[in-house]
Amino acid sequence: MTIGAALALGQPDPGLLGQQAIIPVRHCVSTPPKAVFLSYASQDAEAARRICDALRAAGLEVWFDQSELRGGDAWDAAIRKQVKECALFVPLVSANTDARSEGYFRREWNLAVNRMLDMADDQAFLLPVVIDGTAEASARVPDRFRERQWTRLPDGDAPAEFAERVRRLLSGSPVQAARASEPARPSAQGVSGRADEGFWVAVLPFKYGGTNADIAALAEGLSEEIVTGLSRFSYLRVIARGSTLKYAGEAADVRAAGRELGARYVMEGSLRQAGTRLRIAVQLVDATTGAHLWAENYERSFSPEAAFELQDELVPRIVSTVADMNGILPRSMSAALRSRDPGQLSPYEAVLRSFGYFERLTGEDLAAGRSGLESALRKAPASADAWAMLALLCVQDYAQGFNLQSDALTSGLAAAQRAVQAAPSNHLAHFSLAQALFFRKEFPGFVNAAERAVALNPMDGNSIAFLGELLSYAGNHERGATLAARAKQLNPHHPGFYWFADFYNAYRQGDYRGALGAALKLNLPGHLGNHMTLAAAYGQLGEREAAARALRDALKLRPDLASIARSFMGQWWAPEYVERLIDGWRKAGLEIAPANATATPATSKGPEPDG
Repeated sequence: MTIGAALALGQPDPGLLGQQAIIPVRHCVSTPPKAVFLSYASQDAEAARRICDALRAAGLEVWFDQSELRGGDAWDAAIRKQVKECALFVPLVSANTDARSEGYFRREWNLAVNRMLDMADDQAFLLPVVIDGTAEASARVPDRFRERQWTRLPDGDAPAEFAERVRRLLSGSPVQAARASEPARPSAQGVSGRADEGFWVAVLPFKYGGTNADIAALAEGLSEEIVTGLSRFSYLRVIARGSTLKYAGEAADVRAAGRELGARYVMEGSLRQAGTRLRIAVQLVDATTGAHLWAENYERSFSPEAAFELQDELVPRIVSTVADMNGILPRSMSAALRSRDPGQLSPYEAVLRSFGYFERLTGEDLAAGRSGLESALRKAPASADAWAMLALLCVQDYAQGFNLQSDALTSGLAAAQRAVQAAPSNHLAHFSLAQALFFRKEFPGFVNAAERAVALNPMDGNSIAFLGELLSYAGNHERGATLAARAKQLNPHHPGFYWFADFYNAYRQGDYRGALGAALKLNLPGHLGNHMTLAAAYGQLGEREAAARALRDALKLRPDLASIARSFMGQWWAPEYVERLIDGWRKAGLEIAPANATATPATSKGPEPDG
């Protein structure tokens, strides 16, 4: 059953209306009030209560009434009256609302949208609030919701700034009323004081100074679709396009725009035409320092008939390059938090901080990231992103052989399942579940989770690359190779690990020269897999000196390689393939006992003279 609640100045009553849990406010059922109507699914009652408590603590008291509103016609009529007369409508968006195709909350949402037909476009009335990792781009909400800035209050934890913003909206503040799509934040502190809400990202309208209407439409389409693409990443806080439209057609100082919008990161772009050629320049700037974090030029032929194809090519490239886990934004955000005590981070900050492990791939970074996430989940146990990242780190502990905890894989699977339960439409949750299932050798479930992750966010080059690699290892060679190639297209400046799938497919087919070519592109000097692939390929090719060098580098990282190679590699690959790798390492000089014998101590015979 739906939940509707009106919040206003009044006397609180602690009651709840059973399953329907209606939270009416008496001001909203009498004269037109300065009231807020809170609309949410019944599964989100606890998060709604926390928001109510925060508003009440700020002087916006909540009246829980059990006597006036009941199920049936009278109850329905009262809800309709409240939606019609309240001053601010706040729908709570979540995985629970996404999962429900029907529900009374959807009627409330439609009533609110219908009321907006009689309002001015700048009227402050609709304030969507997301209480979990649900992405704006894929959320099942009315289109009018996307015209407003979404506020994120994970698990209903509302900071004082949110209550203050609600108060200003109820008081008819002209600035806030005209900018209903602004995110809730402490305006006086600007960008640097909003750690709890994350590092906001703004995409300014792309500029085109010519008269070609088709190119002008392309500029508008690019900036709009980039906003949509960035919003697919649950860990990014993206300013709604409606808030940036004021910068269309005018020269804007990026740092000033960042301050005005409350965005730490600002993307801008421009289009120039020369005959049939089109140059598109895009850059990402840190608004706090003015530093250019990333810039790229794209030169293409242009014809109006191919405008959509051009958008479909460029938008995923731009989005993946800056937004996926190895992208410009996550790396910058993680670096800004690296010096902080993991236990003192907010849940959102802990998620961002944990990305640092995937840049450096060290046990120390993994331990710090996991510590921060575990602390975060004690504060926000419904955070899907935090559960997903904890799952990924636990699985990496097992897969990379750090062995920091004895039950890492079991813990990883449990965390991934919690992530999916908290946010069924969160691609990061399914990405983590896929990895856990792969290393548990539950391949049918792994394939389903992997394909779900790719479908939920086809612009995440990082997840597509790794899932393509794992699909190849699981025997789905064609699909794995396709995804690996697609990931490289999404981000031409991708990390080296994108080449592991190419190495695997070449090596298993006996194409050792091709395998070597892929291994040389890995460029991961601190990663054991980099040196092991080189040693195996060089060994099979008979290039003994190069094979021995690669083997020595591997032994520096794992002196016990000979004794653990078979079991360690067995976590990733089928036994037949592991034995083929071992054959290459033996030819490189590593003494490894047969599968049915006890391994000898880790040694390297060193190169023999070429004869």
